[in-house]
Amino acid sequence: MTEFRFNVFTDYNQFVVFDSHAEWGNDDWTDQAIEDMFMQGEGYIAVGTKRRFHAPVTVHVADGDLPGIKADRAQHGILSIPSGVLEVSGVTDGGRSGGSIKVTPGDYRVTVDYLNLDSVDPDEIEGDDRYIVTLDLIER
Repeated sequence: MTEFRFNVFTDYNQFVVFDSHAEWGNDDWTDQAIEDMFMQGEGYIAVGTKRRFHAPVTVHVADGDLPGIKADRAQHGILSIPSGVLEVSGVTDGGRSGGSIKVTPGDYRVTVDYLNLDSVDPDEIEGDDRYIVTLDLIER
């Protein structure tokens, strides 16, 4: 498994993980998606966060063995990455707090693990919350 770490700007309590050619919209959050802290669209997922400033995000690209993570909650989806370039970004910083990851083009099972959510202060700026995005290529 390959691991990538970012300190993502989580303005509006969210960050996005997307194929470099995908167009994603910040206005697609429904009441259910807000409660789930997870939204999926064509070529992207948006992850809700407890912090609204910066939060640590780890991306795992699995090579068959998936990590066992004890999380406060988890969400699952499918992410298509036909370009072979995955982008991780805050929604208002133009990618400056995230980065790009080269992956095998294809469709991935995605798991988002949310850790230490109760550690975030009432101002939603400080905390020990972490977010782990695991990608597992569906066809090898």
